[in-house]
Amino acid sequence: MEPLIDRATMEQVFAPEDLLTTPDHLLTGIAHAPTRAFLRDVGLPDRERWFESPQELAEGRVRIGGEAWQRVAQEYPNCPFDMSVWLTVGGIALDSVMVDTVTGLVYSIPDGGSPHLLNSGVDALAYFLHALEVEREAYDPEADGEVDPDGAVERLLELMRAADPAALEYPESTWSMVLRYVGNMMQD
Repeated sequence: MEPLIDRATMEQVFAPEDLLTTPDHLLTGIAHAPTRAFLRDVGLPDRERWFESPQELAEGRVRIGGEAWQRVAQEYPNCPFDMSVWLTVGGIALDSVMVDTVTGLVYSIPDGGSPHLLNSGVDALAYFLHALEVEREAYDPEADGEVDPDGAVERLLELMRAADPAALEYPESTWSMVLRYVGNMMQD
């Protein structure tokens, strides 16, 4: 199955040097082959408006599970997810973004909230980040374009639902927070 987005499409809105890829020999602990291939060949934005990769990943240190996830699992004992196989791939605002290295599912732990599904894969995460950047002129008054945050929210919501409907099933998801922020950009 082809990923939702490829490197060439990502490079239409992100500079090639800003897309963090990880060498294959560092990804051997990732059992999910499409995730491994995406992180190796396409990559995620290292630092951009909405997403920031962790410093350790940028430095080539790939650590799956560990003490931090044991603490999170203890904090959420009823959480049905196996955090011992999670790899932190970045953050959106103060929310941590992790990929399950066995299933490829992407999760978020909002600041002060409980873990939830964010995307069905890292390609969907990248697709959403790409869409946010494409729509930036419509919601960011600092960008050169016709500002229409409501229109941007509608287009993003439609695109997100079509590409990865599971990403918006949780009403308090990180993506819901992002869409609220986009819609409120001009109301300050």
